[in-house]
Amino acid sequence: MAELQLNVEPKHFKTILVGVDESEQGYNALANAIHQAREDNAHLIIASILEMGDLSAIAALHLDAIKEKREEIEKNLAKYRAYAESQGVKQVDTVFDDGDKAGQIMVEDIAPSVKADLLVVGAHSRQGFWGSIGSQAAYIARNSKISVLIVQD
Repeated sequence: MAELQLNVEPKHFKTILVGVDESEQGYNALANAIHQAREDNAHLIIASILEMGDLSAIAALHLDAIKEKREEIEKNLAKYRAYAESQGVKQVDTVFDDGDKAGQIMVEDIAPSVKADLLVVGAHSRQGFWGSIGSQAAYIARNSKISVLIVQD
Protein backbone atom coordinates (compact mmCIF):
# COMPACT_ATOMS: atom_id res chain seq x y z
CA MET A 1 0.00 0.00 0.00
CA ALA A 2 1.31 3.47 -0.91
CA GLU A 3 2.30 5.84 1.85
CA LEU A 4 -0.23 8.58 2.57
CA GLN A 5 1.10 11.98 1.44
CA LEU A 6 -0.41 14.78 3.52
CA ASN A 7 1.81 17.60 2.27
CA VAL A 8 -0.29 18.20 -0.86
CA GLU A 9 -0.63 21.84 -1.84
CA PRO A 10 -4.29 22.89 -2.30
CA LYS A 11 -5.34 24.10 -5.72
CA HIS A 12 -5.52 27.86 -6.16
CA PHE A 13 -8.27 28.67 -8.59
CA LYS A 14 -7.87 31.39 -11.21
CA THR A 15 -11.38 31.65 -12.65
CA ILE A 16 -14.43 30.70 -10.61
CA LEU A 17 -17.81 30.33 -12.31
CA VAL A 18 -20.89 30.39 -10.08
CA GLY A 19 -24.46 29.69 -11.17
CA VAL A 20 -26.99 31.84 -9.32
CA ASP A 21 -30.77 31.81 -9.39
CA GLU A 22 -33.37 33.40 -7.15
CA SER A 23 -33.17 30.81 -4.39
CA GLU A 24 -31.50 30.35 -1.03
CA GLN A 25 -29.30 27.67 -2.59
CA GLY A 26 -28.25 30.10 -5.33
CA TYR A 27 -27.33 32.73 -2.75
CA ASN A 28 -25.36 30.14 -0.75
CA ALA A 29 -23.47 29.18 -3.90
CA LEU A 30 -22.68 32.86 -4.52
CA ALA A 31 -21.46 33.39 -0.94
CA ASN A 32 -19.13 30.38 -1.20
CA ALA A 33 -17.84 31.44 -4.63
CA ILE A 34 -17.13 34.95 -3.30
CA HIS A 35 -15.22 33.46 -0.36
CA GLN A 36 -13.12 31.24 -2.64
CA ALA A 37 -12.48 34.06 -5.11
CA ARG A 38 -11.21 36.29 -2.28
CA GLU A 39 -9.10 33.47 -0.86
CA ASP A 40 -7.44 32.73 -4.21
CA ASN A 41 -7.57 36.28 -5.63
CA ALA A 42 -9.48 34.70 -8.52
CA HIS A 43 -11.60 36.13 -11.31
CA LEU A 44 -15.28 35.55 -10.41
CA ILE A 45 -17.85 34.96 -13.15
CA ILE A 46 -21.49 35.05 -11.99
CA ALA A 47 -23.90 33.33 -14.37
CA SER A 48 -27.68 33.12 -14.50
CA ILE A 49 -29.61 31.00 -16.95
CA LEU A 50 -33.14 31.62 -18.15
CA GLU A 51 -34.49 28.11 -18.55
CA MET A 52 -37.17 28.37 -21.19
CA GLY A 53 -38.94 25.35 -19.70
CA ASP A 54 -39.61 27.40 -16.56
CA LEU A 55 -41.92 29.70 -18.51
CA SER A 56 -45.48 28.65 -19.11
CA ALA A 57 -46.37 27.77 -22.70
CA ILE A 58 -48.31 31.02 -23.04
CA ALA A 59 -45.52 33.13 -21.51
CA ALA A 60 -42.91 31.41 -23.68
CA LEU A 61 -44.82 32.48 -26.78
CA HIS A 62 -45.22 36.04 -25.54
CA LEU A 63 -42.14 38.14 -26.32
CA ASP A 64 -42.92 40.70 -23.62
CA ALA A 65 -42.88 38.01 -20.92
CA ILE A 66 -39.50 36.74 -22.09
CA LYS A 67 -38.14 40.30 -22.31
CA GLU A 68 -39.38 41.03 -18.78
CA LYS A 69 -37.74 37.86 -17.40
CA ARG A 70 -34.45 38.69 -19.16
CA GLU A 71 -34.48 42.22 -17.70
CA GLU A 72 -35.12 40.80 -14.22
CA ILE A 73 -32.18 38.40 -14.54
CA GLU A 74 -29.88 41.15 -15.82
CA LYS A 75 -30.84 43.43 -12.89
CA ASN A 76 -30.14 40.60 -10.47
CA LEU A 77 -26.77 39.92 -12.09
CA ALA A 78 -25.84 43.59 -11.59
CA LYS A 79 -26.80 43.29 -7.90
CA TYR A 80 -24.74 40.10 -7.50
CA ARG A 81 -21.75 41.76 -9.16
CA ALA A 82 -21.97 44.84 -6.90
CA TYR A 83 -22.27 42.59 -3.85
CA ALA A 84 -19.21 40.52 -4.83
CA GLU A 85 -17.20 43.70 -5.37
CA SER A 86 -18.35 45.06 -2.01
CA GLN A 87 -17.05 41.85 -0.43
CA GLY A 88 -13.57 42.42 -1.81
CA VAL A 89 -13.52 40.43 -5.04
CA LYS A 90 -11.36 42.46 -7.42
CA GLN A 91 -12.37 41.03 -10.79
CA VAL A 92 -16.05 40.20 -11.34
CA ASP A 93 -17.96 39.60 -14.56
CA THR A 94 -21.46 38.35 -15.29
CA VAL A 95 -22.91 36.04 -17.93
CA PHE A 96 -26.53 35.63 -18.98
CA ASP A 97 -27.69 32.75 -21.14
CA ASP A 98 -30.87 30.87 -21.90
CA GLY A 99 -31.84 27.40 -22.97
CA ASP A 100 -33.39 24.15 -21.82
CA LYS A 101 -31.01 22.82 -19.15
CA ALA A 102 -28.92 25.13 -16.95
CA GLY A 103 -26.43 22.43 -15.99
CA GLN A 104 -25.69 21.53 -19.57
CA ILE A 105 -25.27 25.19 -20.53
CA MET A 106 -22.91 25.80 -17.61
CA VAL A 107 -20.73 22.73 -18.35
CA GLU A 108 -20.72 22.72 -22.14
CA ASP A 109 -20.94 26.40 -23.06
CA ILE A 110 -20.13 28.90 -20.33
CA ALA A 111 -17.35 27.14 -18.36
CA PRO A 112 -15.18 26.48 -21.45
CA SER A 113 -15.79 29.95 -22.92
CA VAL A 114 -14.68 31.75 -19.72
CA LYS A 115 -11.90 29.20 -19.05
CA ALA A 116 -13.22 28.47 -15.55
CA ASP A 117 -11.29 26.08 -13.32
CA LEU A 118 -13.95 25.87 -10.57
CA LEU A 119 -17.73 25.65 -11.01
CA VAL A 120 -19.93 26.44 -7.98
CA VAL A 121 -23.67 25.66 -7.84
CA GLY A 122 -26.37 25.07 -5.26
CA ALA A 123 -27.43 21.50 -4.57
CA HIS A 124 -31.08 22.12 -5.39
CA SER A 125 -33.69 24.83 -5.58
CA ARG A 126 -37.26 25.05 -4.43
CA GLN A 127 -37.92 28.00 -6.73
CA GLY A 128 -36.07 30.04 -9.28
CA PHE A 129 -34.89 29.81 -12.82
CA TRP A 130 -33.20 26.43 -12.32
CA GLY A 131 -36.41 24.60 -11.35
CA SER A 132 -34.87 21.19 -10.79
CA ILE A 133 -31.36 22.02 -9.65
CA GLY A 134 -30.96 18.64 -7.95
CA SER A 135 -30.74 16.92 -11.30
CA GLN A 136 -28.78 19.86 -12.74
CA ALA A 137 -26.20 19.71 -9.91
CA ALA A 138 -25.87 15.97 -10.49
CA TYR A 139 -25.40 16.58 -14.21
CA ILE A 140 -22.69 19.15 -13.49
CA ALA A 141 -20.87 16.85 -11.06
CA ARG A 142 -20.89 13.97 -13.56
CA ASN A 143 -20.05 15.91 -16.70
CA SER A 144 -17.83 18.82 -15.71
CA LYS A 145 -14.22 18.71 -16.83
CA ILE A 146 -13.21 21.09 -14.03
CA SER A 147 -13.51 21.05 -10.23
CA VAL A 148 -17.05 21.43 -8.89
CA LEU A 149 -18.31 22.71 -5.54
CA ILE A 150 -21.93 21.81 -4.84
CA VAL A 151 -23.18 23.94 -1.94
CA GLN A 152 -25.78 22.30 0.28
CA ASP A 153 -26.81 25.08 2.71
